[in-house]
Amino acid sequence: GDGLSDGIDLSSGINAEYGGDRTRLETLRRRTMALMRKTAQYASETGVSFVNKATGLGGQVQIHKADIVDPDRFKSFLSTLEREKVAAVRSKYENSVKCLSYDHRGDFKQSDHKPVLALLEVAVDKSLPAGIKFTSDNFLWKKGDSLTTTYDVAKNVEVGAWDWVCLCESDWTDANKHYIAYEYVALGKGKVKFPSMSHPGKAKTLQVVYVSSKMTAPVAVANVTCQI
Repeated sequence: GDGLSDGIDLSSGINAEYGGDRTRLETLRRRTMALMRKTAQYASETGVSFVNKATGLGGQVQIHKADIVDPDRFKSFLSTLEREKVAAVRSKYENSVKCLSYDHRGDFKQSDHKPVLALLEVAVDKSLPAGIKFTSDNFLWKKGDSLTTTYDVAKNVEVGAWDWVCLCESDWTDANKHYIAYEYVALGKGKVKFPSMSHPGKAKTLQVVYVSSKMTAPVAVANVTCQI
């Protein structure tokens, strides 16, 4: 069972037993949907599948109708899932992310939430293929010419209609603020062209940055050697 289909089986059983009480049925339906979402999320994070006891199927975690009907068992079951999911995620990533600094900004008063900021050091598995990658580590750009940058996209990666490619100084830290020029990507083209007027007019090194609109972050970087 994948949790989702078993959740539907449970819902059918509850509907047959409590169909005469619409208020109770609606409450149980909401609990069933919540449990289905939680178990699906849990399974995606931990790899542990769920089954409905009523089906007689085997599995690592079993769900019984009472886990939904009894409010205390329902609350306890969801709490247990959340604790185990957090523990599984922490075990998976605790050696990959290191917090170097953490602070809050009490001087920001626009929100009822306390703004926080952190500097994280994140380990990257370089053996994994890049989803989007420029076809060259260094593009040459002569003054008076346009610049065409090309990139490859992995089969399992979806390019967003609002993805964009920008030119930045080599010491940039935030592409959203430090871009010199930008162009939106053309879906299916695999290239972005910058006009000659964007050339800095002198010999220097820039960087071209692919920014994913879905991730709201840069996903590929290459150098641009500007020539006169």
